[in-house]
Amino acid sequence: MKRWTDIVLVSSAAAVALAQWFVPGAAEELLGVLLFGLVVLTVLSQRHAIGSTLESLNAAHKEQLESERRYRALFDAASDVILVHRFEEDGRPGQIVEVNEAACLALGYARSQLLSMTAEDVLAPEARGQVRERAHTLADAGTLAYETVQITSDRQRLPVEVTARVVDIGGRRLCLTVSHSIAAHKELEEFLRSLTDVDELTGLLNRRGFFVRVDEIRRKAKRGNRQVLLTYFDVDGLKRINDERGHSEGDKLLVAAADVLRTAFREGDVVARLGGDEFVALALLGRRHDEQLDRQAIEARLDEAMQAKRAELGKAFDFSVSLGSMVANHLELCSIDDLLARADAQMYEAKRARGRERLAV
Repeated sequence: MKRWTDIVLVSSAAAVALAQWFVPGAAEELLGVLLFGLVVLTVLSQRHAIGSTLESLNAAHKEQLESERRYRALFDAASDVILVHRFEEDGRPGQIVEVNEAACLALGYARSQLLSMTAEDVLAPEARGQVRERAHTLADAGTLAYETVQITSDRQRLPVEVTARVVDIGGRRLCLTVSHSIAAHKELEEFLRSLTDVDELTGLLNRRGFFVRVDEIRRKAKRGNRQVLLTYFDVDGLKRINDERGHSEGDKLLVAAADVLRTAFREGDVVARLGGDEFVALALLGRRHDEQLDRQAIEARLDEAMQAKRAELGKAFDFSVSLGSMVANHLELCSIDDLLARADAQMYEAKRARGRERLAV
């Protein structure tokens, strides 16, 4: 179009020049006609240019829409949970601005619900303590990988591995997180841990498992300003049963002792077989005036469970245990070996005292 217009302009200028030379009187009229024609040509040329521009803009808009459609399809096809959220000035993860279908399915929320929540809202309560520290690290590094626990709409906990990245979208500084479930990995890890921390015969914790759990009880005692009851047990007459009736019968005594301890102590208490005929239990007591009541309740349950197990096994086994116990605070639990030695000494003192009583009778 531009080339054709240029040819017309050059031809018109030449025509005006020739008219001025050969027909001076007609030059002005011819010039007016030519100027009008040039105006028409200019309008037509501009219209064509505008049309071409509009076509280009429409094509670009269609391409953008198609690109966004492909992006959304890929975004929603991802099997991992993807969340995009704002950064707040105080370092906390802010409003969620975008989610994929996997996030809705995994967390149990509609898309509109997630877009009304903050990224912290989808974390389990115990996982929110490190939020600010991670946000500061992410802001400095740009990317961050870590493990955390998300919580669903029905309060189920989902252990996940998260990859977070700072992104700039539309002039806004946002965080994009991709969360991959590691629930199966955690289950396998727990299973393998149980193989090394559990006593094969009794099903209680073994020595290694006991020492792993001591630190957990110590933290709980410190957090709640509470004391713990440490009880050391020894199965009486195990060597005699092994020598006279065989180790299979001796194993019955060990299993019986484990059953008694399971019955006497609570689910949150730590009960373990340290080895041979030695058992230990660590129970978190109530606060202040409730401590003695808790200890009395444990001792009552222990005595009741012992009586029931004796009746079950019969006189042929003469089942009994010796024990030593003591109350300690969270600071003393830092020296657990010393506490075990003291409880062990109390247990043997009780065993000797009972032996003296039998001789006196």
